[in-house]
Amino acid sequence: MNKKHFFFTSTAILLFCLIFYLVCFILTHRLQYDKLPYLFKSIENLNFHKNYSEKLHHLRTSGFWGHNGKKETYLYTTVNKFSPNKINILFQGDSWIEQLVAFTSNKSYEKTYNSFNNFAQKNNFGLINAGITSYSPSLMEVQYRILEEDFDIKPNILVAYIDQTDIGDEICRYKDNRIYDSNNTLIAVKNENNTIAAFDYTSVYNISKIKLLNQSQLKRTFKLTNFFFKYRIAAGIKKLKYIMKFGYKNRNVYKCKFDQIQKYLLNNDGRAISYFENRVKDYTNFLKNKPYIEKIILVTFPHYGHISGFKTSEKERQYYSVNVSDIVENIVKKDKKIYHLNFTKLIADKKFKLEDSMLIPFDVGSHLRDEYLKSLFLKEIISLIENDKI
Repeated sequence: MNKKHFFFTSTAILLFCLIFYLVCFILTHRLQYDKLPYLFKSIENLNFHKNYSEKLHHLRTSGFWGHNGKKETYLYTTVNKFSPNKINILFQGDSWIEQLVAFTSNKSYEKTYNSFNNFAQKNNFGLINAGITSYSPSLMEVQYRILEEDFDIKPNILVAYIDQTDIGDEICRYKDNRIYDSNNTLIAVKNENNTIAAFDYTSVYNISKIKLLNQSQLKRTFKLTNFFFKYRIAAGIKKLKYIMKFGYKNRNVYKCKFDQIQKYLLNNDGRAISYFENRVKDYTNFLKNKPYIEKIILVTFPHYGHISGFKTSEKERQYYSVNVSDIVENIVKKDKKIYHLNFTKLIADKKFKLEDSMLIPFDVGSHLRDEYLKSLFLKEIISLIENDKI
């Protein structure tokens, strides 16, 4: 290639890159990512979320329904303050527990929240809700350690909900992200980055930071454009690594979508069940070593796939063959410090019937509507504590 040809080729490539960047810059400016409603409102809140997500895989989202502006709400909600002069109760679990304090402007969970709040006020209980979507025993163990050490939260009663999807969450989301110290103590479950998976906050963190630290719209757009270039290249490289590891057909396995989580309930996989049993035992043994915890209530609830099944793509009815309620029951049945509130058994004993109308429509997690979350799920838990049945 002669010098003249090289010069024109180099100039053409440079001009193409410049035009491509300019187009991306204009598109970024027009799309106004910095005006997205779920961005963080302060650097303090962003840093809190980012720092604890590095230990806890993820926290509540920046758009959490019941958020009151305090950074701690990403990790827990104080319904009634803990005090040495009160019976103090901590709730842990996934979205089922998070819903007890989640309510939107259209008051989706107002009945449940009011009942939860009244329970604390009427009895003068200290009450903290630390429920976070997709939390399972591994994350609940690390979360509890953080609540105790960083926020001096030490309950007398611990209510922990263990969901049917926790088997899949433990194996698909968290198994390879567990971090131990030199004493083989679980100290963290590392978070996702550059994966575009459900709990990957890379984009939200960076867009929020750019917005909060730059007043100039032009400067924001410039930094956002540069970020998206780096982000998409990093995400592409990571996806390529997953394709090389799992094959093209299974390239999205790492995202742990519901079909991947659900498969552990459909197939009676002995190794998966054994792994999950060990995580529940780790968590409960950890709690039992806390001298100030007087009572532990583990709560399980069946999904609709256990009761009435669901239609497959071939329009056949299929049922879950694995029930977390049975697994938990086998672990704690002889443990005097732990009470298992087993809703599967209550349904089998005809204490109440689980019907379609009780569930949020098209919800793969079988979550209850506000009315039934209050009158069935929460009511049974409150009854246990108020009537001292445990």
